[in-house]
Amino acid sequence: MLGFPVGVFVANGLEWYFHKVWLHEFAMKNRNSPLFTHIAHHKRARLNAFSDQGYAESLFKNAEIYHEKTALISLTVAATVFLPVAPFFTAGLYYGIYNYWKVHAKSHLDPAYAKKRIPWHYDHHMTSNQNANWCVTRPWFDYIMGTRVMTESSETETNPLGMQLPVWLETRVNKIARRLLPKSFARINVNSRIDQKNMRQGIEVTLA
Repeated sequence: MLGFPVGVFVANGLEWYFHKVWLHEFAMKNRNSPLFTHIAHHKRARLNAFSDQGYAESLFKNAEIYHEKTALISLTVAATVFLPVAPFFTAGLYYGIYNYWKVHAKSHLDPAYAKKRIPWHYDHHMTSNQNANWCVTRPWFDYIMGTRVMTESSETETNPLGMQLPVWLETRVNKIARRLLPKSFARINVNSRIDQKNMRQGIEVTLA
């Protein structure tokens, strides 16, 4: 049973890695790659206050949706290799992959939902620098890696789990997280202040 939450945690790490490395860094260096459609997704979201109605279309009519869905299906197939030896872990991966698609699609069809429920992803698109805040479903690995950048544009989460917690538990979670990840939180604080200053001054790092 412990394998399920481990699988969900690993899935969060995978979404952080693939989003950062393949959908941004690789795509920006290889403009002829099919993954470059993710940059087009950023432009649509930026021009339409986070909204991207392409997520309401069929994968056969929208290149970005096609590439995103086929990539997630491929990851699901790859994860199946663990099924015989770690069924609960595999189930956690399956859930994480499915939840990524559901949450990502819903957020761009309903920006108000994104702004309130997954502010880390809203910030990913709407900050002065869109090369941060790589997680979508939960901000776990952005806190671990120090890549969470908080803005004044969204209703920022009050704990690194990105969940609603009782006050007593949230206080403990925040203290433990800061104690375990002091360098990450220092980086988050510095980059958040820089971003907020840039936003007030109208400074923006564009994706081209």
